[in-house]
Amino acid sequence: MKIFEALLLGLVILMASTSSCLGAENDDQISKLMVSGNGKASVTPDIVTVVLGVQTRNESAAAAVAKNAQHMTETIEALKVAGVKEEDIKTSRFSIYPTRDWIDGKRSEKVIFEVSNQVTFTIDLCEDSDVGAVLDVAVGAGTNTVNSVTFGLEDPAPAQQEALKDAVADGMAKANTIAEAAGVELGMILTISEGGFAPLSVDTRLAFAEAASGTPIVPGDVEISASVSMTYEIVR
Repeated sequence: MKIFEALLLGLVILMASTSSCLGAENDDQISKLMVSGNGKASVTPDIVTVVLGVQTRNESAAAAVAKNAQHMTETIEALKVAGVKEEDIKTSRFSIYPTRDWIDGKRSEKVIFEVSNQVTFTIDLCEDSDVGAVLDVAVGAGTNTVNSVTFGLEDPAPAQQEALKDAVADGMAKANTIAEAAGVELGMILTISEGGFAPLSVDTRLAFAEAASGTPIVPGDVEISASVSMTYEIVR
C-alpha cells in the first residue's frame, strides 16, 4: 500500500511539473509587441531657488576671510529684510583657495588667496515676491556672484501624474500605429512599467560685477517628463 501511495504521489508531481513546463512554453510562444511611451507636462513654477555668494581675494588668507565674512553677513541680513525667511537660507559652499595670477604670459610668484562663500535660499513665487528686487538687494549688500536662479515646483506630484498619463497615451498610440502598419491585431496589455520622471527646470545663470538696479527675472514654464514601457499581446 505504501508503495502504491508513493507511486501515486510521484505521478501527481510529474503531472504538475509537466503542466508547468507546458505553460511556460505556451507563454514563450505568445507573439508580443513592446513599445515605449514618453510624455511631459508644462506648468508655471511656484518657487525659485537661488544660489549666490561672495568672493574675495587677498594676499592674506585671514584678511580675505574677514572681508568675505563681513560681506556675507550683510548679504544675509539684507535678504531677511527683503522677505527671505532665515530658515530658508543655507550655506551651500565655503572654500579658501591659494592661486597665482598670470601676468604677461608668466605666472606670478605672489600667492593670492581666494575665499568663496555661497548660500542657497528659496523664494515662494505665490507670495508675489520680486526675485529681481531680492537679487538687487543682495548685490547692494556685497554679493558679487549669482551662480543660479532655478525655477521649480513646491509639489511636483500633479505635474508628474499628468506627464505619466501623456506617456501612457503616447505608448498606446505607438502600439496601434505599429499594429496597423504590420497588419496585426493587438490583445491585452501584458506588462506596463514606469520609467521614472525627469524635471526639466528653467535655469538662469547670472553674474554681477557691481550693484545693479531693477534686474528683470522672468520665469519660464517648468517641464516634467515621464516614460513608460508597455508589452502588448499580438492575437492575430
